[in-house]
Amino acid sequence: MKITLCSSIQFAEQAHEIKEELERRGFEALLYPQTVKVNQDNIDVKEYYAMRKKNLTPELVKVKQSLMDEHFEKIKKSDAVLVLNFDLPQKKGYVGGNTFLEMGIAYCLNKKVFIWKKPSKDLSYFEEIMAMDPINIEGNLNKIR
Repeated sequence: MKITLCSSIQFAEQAHEIKEELERRGFEALLYPQTVKVNQDNIDVKEYYAMRKKNLTPELVKVKQSLMDEHFEKIKKSDAVLVLNFDLPQKKGYVGGNTFLEMGIAYCLNKKVFIWKKPSKDLSYFEEIMAMDPINIEGNLNKIR
């Protein structure tokens, strides 16, 4: 099974570890890029996100568009997505806007949607997430089938 991992960039380290574990278990796991090209330089994706929070320039918007397009293509080629919605201090089971969008694309394409844990009821789109009927693996990769 080919699985695309979807998560907030804040969870990049955990996502990379889970990708490696899925691959050890025989899955093909796809993840968003770890570096991006900005001003002809390859920079860490976390650095890119920090840059755009300070000043969202037209060039950085184009970089974001490219990242989104690339990740959407991975979702199209996958059998499933795994949403990694870990806790943030202010939100339990956090699902960010981009991850929510990726879930919606997978759902629309009739892909399996696995989710790490039940999302926070505080999310403004909690109802929409639940309507997609994601398979809650409760942090257990053995539940992915």
